[in-house]
Amino acid sequence: MKPNLLITGASGFIGSHLIDEALKQGYSVFAAVRQSSKVIIPEFADVAVVQLDYYNQTMLVGQLTSLKQQYGRFEYVIHNAGITRANKVDEFNEVNNLLPQKLVLALVASQNIPDKFLLVSSMAAFGPGDQKLKPPITISQPMNPISKYGDSKKAVSRYLLSQSPIPFLIVYPTAVYGPRDKDFIEYVKLIKRGLEPYLGLYRQVLSMVHVSDLSFAIVGLLQKGRSNGQYIVSDKKNYDKKELGAIIKDILKKKTIKLFIPVTPVLWIAMLIEVIYKMVAPNKTPLLTKEKINEISAANWSCDASEVWQVLGTEPQFDLKSGMQQTIDWYRNNNLI
Repeated sequence: MKPNLLITGASGFIGSHLIDEALKQGYSVFAAVRQSSKVIIPEFADVAVVQLDYYNQTMLVGQLTSLKQQYGRFEYVIHNAGITRANKVDEFNEVNNLLPQKLVLALVASQNIPDKFLLVSSMAAFGPGDQKLKPPITISQPMNPISKYGDSKKAVSRYLLSQSPIPFLIVYPTAVYGPRDKDFIEYVKLIKRGLEPYLGLYRQVLSMVHVSDLSFAIVGLLQKGRSNGQYIVSDKKNYDKKELGAIIKDILKKKTIKLFIPVTPVLWIAMLIEVIYKMVAPNKTPLLTKEKINEISAANWSCDASEVWQVLGTEPQFDLKSGMQQTIDWYRNNNLI
């Protein structure tokens, strides 16, 4: 019998790749989506799409109980649902911290305790590394997030590490890119237009991971990861921010104008926008905030992800050059650039 695997956040970028990988690795996959989500996974004929109400605890327990009665226990759960942008001030904490806790408690209440509950977190929970660009961020160092998003990711990690009633794993991906992505495509479009912008006049080092490698690692850890363990996932390399632009324009065969934008004026603009929002929309949060600028402009996002690949007994399939080539090919084939 194939083990049952419940994947939340299944309708998103990473979630859809998790489904791909879970099917490859022989799981019976249940794709959990919210009632408000657009279900974009009809191509997966062997996947059961289920709707879960994370906000109503009684309803959630009932839904999980019903699923167990119909299909049997979920041996594994990957909780990938979450938000990276918030419309309201407290939404990060509610969605990224409190709702995962409710899901854990609902699994217990429905007697649907998995062998592993894997939380997909973020490097934002740790915050950036030392400004001198060494050493890289490791899984053992203290968490010092610099944004409300990072705070919410830290909080749910602390909950699992100190109070979880079920076996768990926590995965911290670095910057993720690949086919179906909606964030990096905007940067690719800018370079195609001949513009190569960089925020900050200083050196910035980044760790990245192709979504296929991330998905392979997450699903592989369900079997190979130690219970109650934590893992950083990247392609094991660290890149200067200008390498990303150089690789993309080489693939696109484009000449560009490099634009180095000082951080300070952008911070002033973000703070002005926040002041305006406080006056006209006090319960909402703008997309451009001071914290977000500080986070994306931090000099050191280099990470040490060697442990996860040792545990998996393999190496990442993609580095930035090969991964971005595959990604841009996908954009082209789907007429997105």
